[in-house]
Parts: sequence; C-alpha cells; structure tokens
Amino acid sequence: MRKTTSLKVDEELWKKVKITCILKGIDISDYLEELIKKDLSKKEIKNEK
Repeated sequence: MRKTTSLKVDEELWKKVKITCILKGIDISDYLEELIKKDLSKKEIKNEK
C-alpha cells in the first residue's frame, strides 16, 4: 500500500526528475521509491560492518 505525501523540492531538480522519468517511461513515485530503497540498502550494509 502507498502513502500519499507532499514534498518541497528545488524547482530545477524537480524538472530534471520529471524529464528523467518521462524519458525512462516510469512514474515519479516509482523512481523515488527505487532511489530510497537503494539508499536504505547502502546504509544497512554499512551498519552491518
């Protein structure tokens, strides 16, 4: 299940994200979720050491 939320993001950065997602043919939500998952997994690996 997904949670609806709002974020404040730099306008130029947001434009780049939107363009990236359009070019990749993916939803922004999916893109952000994947980035968050990757970041969290990196942190988990560091915490295991």
